[in-house]
Amino acid sequence: MRILMLASFGRCRRSTVDRRLTPLARALAARGHQVELLIPAWDCTGGGDVMEVSKQGGPEIRVIAPPRGWGWYGLYPALLARLQQEVDTFAPDVLMVNKGLGYAGWIGARWLKRGGRVMLDVDDLEVAWMRVQRRHPLLVWFLARQERALIQRATRITVASRYLQTHWSIYRKVDPAPSSNSLTPPNTHTPHYLPNGLIPAATRAPVENNPPRVLLPTRGHDVDAAVLARVWARVYASQPQAELLIVGGWRPPKLLPNTRVLGWLPFPDYIETIRSVAVCLFVPTIKALVLAKSPARVLDCLAQGVPLLTLDVGEYAALVREVEGKPFADERALTHRLQRLLADSSARARHSQEAFDKMPRLSWDHRAKALENGLEAAMMDEHSGRNGF
Repeated sequence: MRILMLASFGRCRRSTVDRRLTPLARALAARGHQVELLIPAWDCTGGGDVMEVSKQGGPEIRVIAPPRGWGWYGLYPALLARLQQEVDTFAPDVLMVNKGLGYAGWIGARWLKRGGRVMLDVDDLEVAWMRVQRRHPLLVWFLARQERALIQRATRITVASRYLQTHWSIYRKVDPAPSSNSLTPPNTHTPHYLPNGLIPAATRAPVENNPPRVLLPTRGHDVDAAVLARVWARVYASQPQAELLIVGGWRPPKLLPNTRVLGWLPFPDYIETIRSVAVCLFVPTIKALVLAKSPARVLDCLAQGVPLLTLDVGEYAALVREVEGKPFADERALTHRLQRLLADSSARARHSQEAFDKMPRLSWDHRAKALENGLEAAMMDEHSGRNGF
C-alpha cells in the first residue's frame, strides 16, 4: 500500500513529528508498505529542504522548508503549491493527515475533492490548546473551522485516546468540556484507536539497584498539585531518604521536601534520568486536555522498564493496563504501593521485569499492525461494494 503521511508543522518547536509520525512511518514501512512522511517546516527558520531515506527500505522523510521571499505568519503560498506537487507525484492510496490544520488541512481537503482517500489523525484537542496558549482569536477561529470541516469529511479517522473515540462532540467544539455529550461524526465510521507507541529499550533499567528516587515527568498542565503534595508528604514522612525529581515544564506551587526540579532536559539526559530512578509517578488531573491525549512520557518510562504508578485517569491508566495491570483509583492506595516499591528492591525488580516482558504490546510495530489491518479491511470492503472507505 502507498501511504503518504502529512504533518501539520515541523520539528523545531513541537515533538509530534518525532514522537508520533516518524516512528509510525518507520513501523509501517517495516511491514512492507511504501511510505513517505512529508513535513512542511513553515515554523522552522533557516536550512533548506532535507530528505532522509533509510538504507533498509524504510520511509522517505521529506522536510520541506518555506521558500525565501514573501511570507506572513507562517503563510507561504509557494510552500502550499510545493506540497500539493509532492502529493500528486507520490499518488498515495491513502493520505494520512495529522491534525488537519494549516497546510495539512488544505492539502487534505483538496485531495478529498479529487476523490482521494484521507485518513485524519486526531491526537489532541489542538484548538483548545491554542486558546490555553492565548493564540490570536482570529487564528483560533479559522483553524477551528478548518479542523471541523476535515473531521466531518475525512474518509477515515484515527484518534490517540479512548476519550476522543467515545466523545466526538468534545472535539467538534472550540472549547470542549469533559461533560459534553457524544455525537456521531457525519462520516459514520467509528474512529480507529491509535495511541502512541514505544520502542523498547535493549535492556530494562536496573531499578533494583537504584536509590529510592521517584521521577515525575510532566508538561505542567497535567499534574494535580494537591494530590501530589499529599502523596509525597506521606511518602517522605515514612521514608525521609526518598527523593522526588520533577522533569519538564512545571514547578510545584509549594515547596515539597527533598525535591529537585530539573526542568526540560535534552532527550539523552532525560532517558538517563528515567533509568536512574526506582519508580515513575503520575498524578494526572481530570480535564479534557489531559483525557484526550496519549502521554508519551508514560511510554518513555515503560520503555525503560521502570515501574510506573498512576491514578486511574485517561490514557495514563489505559497504557498501564496494557502491561502492568490496574491503575489506582485513589491516592491512598497509590501512596501505599509507592512506599512499598521504594522500600523493597526485589518488589521493584519483579514489577519491572513483568512489565518489560509485556512491552511488545505497546510497540509501534503493534500499533502499525492494528492500523494496517483496519486499512486493508476497509479497502476490501470498498472493492466488494460494502461500506469501506
